Amino acid sequence: MKKVLLSTSAIAVVGAMAVPASAAEWDVRVGGYFNAMVAYTNNSGNFVAGATDFDGVDVQTNNEIFFLPSITLDNGIKIGANVQLEAESRGDQIDESYVYVKGSFGEVLIGSENSAGYKMHYAAPNAMIIAMNSPSTVSYIPWFQAAQAGVAGAETSIFLGTLGSTYLEVGPGNDSKRLTYFTPRFSGFQLGVSYSRDLAEDNFFPTNIGNGTGAVNNVFDIGANYVQSFGDINVAVSGRYGVGQQNLAGQGFNPTVFGFGINLGYAGFTIGGSWVESNEHNGGVDDGNAYDIGVSYATGPWTFSLTYFRGENGEVGGMSDEQDTFGVGVNYQLAKGVRLNMFGSYVDFDSGTGPAFDVDGWIIGTGIGLSF
Repeated sequence: MKKVLLSTSAIAVVGAMAVPASAAEWDVRVGGYFNAMVAYTNNSGNFVAGATDFDGVDVQTNNEIFFLPSITLDNGIKIGANVQLEAESRGDQIDESYVYVKGSFGEVLIGSENSAGYKMHYAAPNAMIIAMNSPSTVSYIPWFQAAQAGVAGAETSIFLGTLGSTYLEVGPGNDSKRLTYFTPRFSGFQLGVSYSRDLAEDNFFPTNIGNGTGAVNNVFDIGANYVQSFGDINVAVSGRYGVGQQNLAGQGFNPTVFGFGINLGYAGFTIGGSWVESNEHNGGVDDGNAYDIGVSYATGPWTFSLTYFRGENGEVGGMSDEQDTFGVGVNYQLAKGVRLNMFGSYVDFDSGTGPAFDVDGWIIGTGIGLSF
C-alpha cells in the first residue's frame, strides 16, 4: 500500500511539471500568527537548583511568519511552497519549509514538515490562547526543568513526548525532511502516508543521519480521517500509525507511535478527545501514553471550553513521570483574525524519582491572538 501511494504521488508530480504554465502567474502571500499573553502564576516545586518557586506576572509570546508563494497551471494543478519563520530568535529559526503539488489526484508535500498522521490528527477542543495539548504550560510552570533535574539523562524527548502532547512523531522527528501524499477526500474519508529517511530537519548537511547507535531511519507514517455531517451533527474521526528503524546498542528496534482522535459537534457544542501511545524501545525511557478530553460551546463571537490533558512518560530505571493539566478558556472574536482571550489552568507534575521533584501550580491570564 505504501509503495503504491508513493509511486502514485511521484507520477503526479512528474505529470504536473510536464504541463507548461503559459498563462499562469505567481501569487505570493505573507501570513502567520502572533499570540501575546500576560498571566499570573502561583506554583511550587523543585524547578532548578536554588529555585523554589516561579510566582508572579509574566509575559509570553508565540509567533511565526509564513511565506506562501504559489502558482496555478493551465490544467488546474497548483504548485507552491510554505516557509515558516519563527518571529523570535530560536535555535530552530525555520521549523517548516516544504513544496507542495495539489490537484484532482490529491496533494504531495516534499520537505521539512510534520507527518501525515500528525497533520490528520484530531484532539480535544480548546478555546485557550495557550495550547493545552502541548508543553506550552512550561512557559509559566517549568515542570520540564524539574523532570530533567530528577534523573540525569532521562526523558531525552520529554519536550515532544507523551508528557506534553498527543501530537507526536517517531524518533521524535518533528518536521523531518519527508515525502508525504494525501489522497483526495472520498465520501468523507481521506488517507495520508509519509516517508523520511532519517530525522534530519531543514538543513542540507544533517548531523543526525546514518546507521550508528541510536540513529532512527526509514520512518513511515500513515494517517486517516473521516469528516462528515449528518443533519445537525458533525463528526470528525482520525487514526494514525508511525514506525521507524533504530540501531541501539547493537540491536535493532522499531520505535512506534499510534493513536486516534474524535470530535463531535451539535448546536454549537463540540466534545472530543484523543489518545496516543509512544514506544521508543529504549529500555522504557520515553515510552508512554497520553490522552485529552474536552468540551467547547460557540455562540456568535464567543467560544467557551473546558479541557483536561494527562500524560505519562518513562524514565531510566523503570520509573514514570506523570502530568495532569486542567484548562478553561473564554474566547471573543473581535474581528477577522483577531481574538481576545481569558484563560485559567492548573498543572500537576509528579516525578517518578519522588516528591522532591514534583511541581504543581495554577495560571490565570489574558491574551490577544492575531492570525493573518
